[in-house]
Amino acid sequence: MTAGDDAAIGWERPIFVASMGRSGSTLLQRVLNVHPGVTIWGEHGGVLAGILKACTRATTDPVAKNLSIGVERQSSGEFHKWVSPFSGEDFADAMKATLLDLFTRGLGPEVRWGFKEIRYEVDTLETLMEMFPQARLVMLARDLEGQVGSRFYAFGRGDYDLSIAEDRAEAQVKLDRMISEWLTRYGDLLALAKAMPDRCSLVAYSDLAHGSERIPSLFSELEEAAPNSAAIEVVLGAKVGSSYQQNPVAMDNREMLREMIDATAYDRDRYAAIANAFGIAGF
Repeated sequence: MTAGDDAAIGWERPIFVASMGRSGSTLLQRVLNVHPGVTIWGEHGGVLAGILKACTRATTDPVAKNLSIGVERQSSGEFHKWVSPFSGEDFADAMKATLLDLFTRGLGPEVRWGFKEIRYEVDTLETLMEMFPQARLVMLARDLEGQVGSRFYAFGRGDYDLSIAEDRAEAQVKLDRMISEWLTRYGDLLALAKAMPDRCSLVAYSDLAHGSERIPSLFSELEEAAPNSAAIEVVLGAKVGSSYQQNPVAMDNREMLREMIDATAYDRDRYAAIANAFGIAGF
């Protein structure tokens, strides 16, 4: 990576988008990419988790942190089994350079890069934010019924006919799990946002789907001028239809699915607190 001193202009200020599947993260990615000085890449299967976990270990594990001692002992002629030509900090720096090399390809040093990824847990996001002290993290949440309902029949699948008792019983187990995952995921993200409030932005899918002043204010939080509103409207107007609309079985079952979600036993107060924090409308 040969970024030079100008890299700090944009490359050291990435924007990471964290969300759940079927929450509008692709739409948010496209909205952010309207800005000429921002390039947000798509998902990559969460492949960085192992690298970032290794960086954390390299800088916190007692043995890994002291690898450089081995270099000193090697040069002095004293044998030591932990001999490596790098320290834990060297390893973390090299991994940061690798990420910059991968994600800034074809970009000028003034462009802010980033990616959206639904697979990274909070510890991975924390490591990214530590690695890039000037980074911003945008967290996107969709209302529970909308996210779970869309995810339940995602990608045209018609696994369950809710008018059949057996299917309905199996579907309830799936719904219980999805609702629990929603509460855990966004509860964890909210805790991270509270830990670093000056570096995190919370966005509701409803603000994207229906158009809102939240979009200009988001760019302001990212310390960027909001792009032309007409260009943003073009993106919002071209958003992909929901999985309900793409799936005849889902369309036939959507009212029953809503009833099942509404009847499910989960912590309503916890959900309300999370939804309020994200600014989710009509929860």
